[in-house]
Parts: sequence; C-alpha cells; structure tokens
Amino acid sequence: MDLSVGSDSLPGVMSFCQCQDCNSRRFENQFSDRRTICEGYQPRWLATSRVLAFTRVTPSAGVLISDSTNPIRQVNRDDFKFGWEPGIDISIRRVKWNESSFELRFMGLDSFIANTTTGAGGPAEIHAALPVFVSDISSIEAAYQSDLYGFEANWQFATYRPFQYIAGVRYIGFDERLNTELNSTTASIIYRTATQNDLYGVQVGITSVPDTPLLDCRWLTWSAKLGLYGNDAEQNSILTGTVGQRADSPADTAAFAGEFRIGMEVPVTPCITVSGGYTLFLLERVAVATDQLEKTNFFTGMGSDDQGDALFHGGSVALTLEF
Repeated sequence: MDLSVGSDSLPGVMSFCQCQDCNSRRFENQFSDRRTICEGYQPRWLATSRVLAFTRVTPSAGVLISDSTNPIRQVNRDDFKFGWEPGIDISIRRVKWNESSFELRFMGLDSFIANTTTGAGGPAEIHAALPVFVSDISSIEAAYQSDLYGFEANWQFATYRPFQYIAGVRYIGFDERLNTELNSTTASIIYRTATQNDLYGVQVGITSVPDTPLLDCRWLTWSAKLGLYGNDAEQNSILTGTVGQRADSPADTAAFAGEFRIGMEVPVTPCITVSGGYTLFLLERVAVATDQLEKTNFFTGMGSDDQGDALFHGGSVALTLEF
C-alpha cells in the first residue's frame, strides 16, 4: 500500500491540506513535528449560518370532536395540515488537525400553525376518556400550534474509516397548543390543551468526510444522529362552559430523537462554502397536543399521553465561513 502520496491512502486525515511538504511524505508527517508547520494541521474555526424551510407532518387520524347526529361532521387529528415555516440553524466548530472538532449548535423553527373548521347540527360529542356531550352547537373551529427548538454540543472525531463519529449532549424543546371552540347560540364551549416537552440527553452519530465521497461525488455530504433523552413532559387541558374542569398531568419518561441530513457543499473561495440539503427530524415518545383528549378525564382532572411522535422535514441553504 502506497502511503507516500495521495489523499486516499489515509482517509479522514488532512482532507483539505494542499501543503506540498506535508503531502510529500504523508505517513511520516502524521507522526512528526511537521504538523506544526503544515497549514492543513493548524486549528481553525468554521461558522455556519443555515436558513431552514420546514413543515410538520400531519398527525395520525383520530376523532377529537364530532356532531352526534352526523358523525361525518367532525374535527379529526389528520385535518390539521401544516404549511412550510422558516427557521435558523447556527453552529460554530473548532477544528483541530483536520481530524477532530468541537461544535456548538442552535436550531429554532418558527411556529407551525394549522386550522380546521366544520359545521354542526345541534348536539356534539367531545371524545375525552369519559365523553362529554354538549347541545346546541352550530360549528366547531380548531387551531393547532407546534414549536421546535434546541441546543447541542458535539465532539466529532475521525478514524481511518469512510466516515467520522459524532458524540454529544443535546437539549430539545417541543411545545404544542390546541385551541378548539364549539360555537353555540347560547354559550360557547372552549377546549384548550397545551403540552410541553423538555428533552435532555446524549446523542451519537456519523457523518461523511471529503476523502471518501458518497457516490463518487466529493461535494455530497450526509450525517445521521440518534439520541436517548429524559423527557420532562407535561400537559394542561381546560374545558370551559360545561363541566368546567382542568387536567394537569406531569410525566417523566424516556424519549428518542433522530436527525438525518443529506446535501451538497460547494466551495466558493478557500474560506467560504455554500451548501444546501434536505433534513428529516423525528421525535418519539413525546407528549403531542392532539393525543391528549382521548386520555383526559375532565371529571377527575387526570390523564395524559406522553407516547406520541412528531416528524419534521424540509430543506436548507447555508453559508460557511472558515477562519
């Protein structure tokens, strides 16, 4: 095996080093003092600003409120269709010897909002754990809001493999609100629920390196992260105008999150890179607003569901500055 020239002989190291002195005797340089003079081995900073366009996948089907005389007229969980919302993804990395780096990252998405409405012809059923029946309802209107944000710190390191490893800690905030109004000519009924998920945990992952391109394209990049979290979750539900009850249910449970990204990076100058790509973000075993009603008993003030899931996905465009 030739260890003297070529970037493919030891993948994952010196990916961007163009120093002739370093590349002339690569194996020797890796373990010598020449790394102190080789430009590719010098520590550097990478600052990335990414603009996101994401959507939240529609929740699974399940009736929330229906017209008792005509069940086809209902508010169903899969009636909520989310649009595309902007977000930001900012990170800064300290890279050492082109082999390892430490990263701080913040990601936040604008609120996802979906609305639905249906007519009603009189009595309606609220599909709680113990159903609630109300009369004289003319229409039902519902608004759903979902928020996702988080912060993470990662250590990324290389071995002589076709990828780099990622290990780190992460916080994820996932909050939702569901506001429903049953309109009546006498007294309207209001149902509100709010869920809050604070996830603290660790994650591991892998990411591509330029020396081992995917599909023979050196500009193609990819990464995958999986995390296990402790979830400090709670839900708060209120039903006014009938039984007038409130349900508060905190819960501590284990949750999972996964983030998968594929994209392209195109160097513009030696210090500036433009990139774009697609990201999939999945949360498992979290409290979702539309899941709470069927578990909530408004007469006892108890009940919650922290076993739901939420899926976000979308595209991004980024600018990376190296200094």
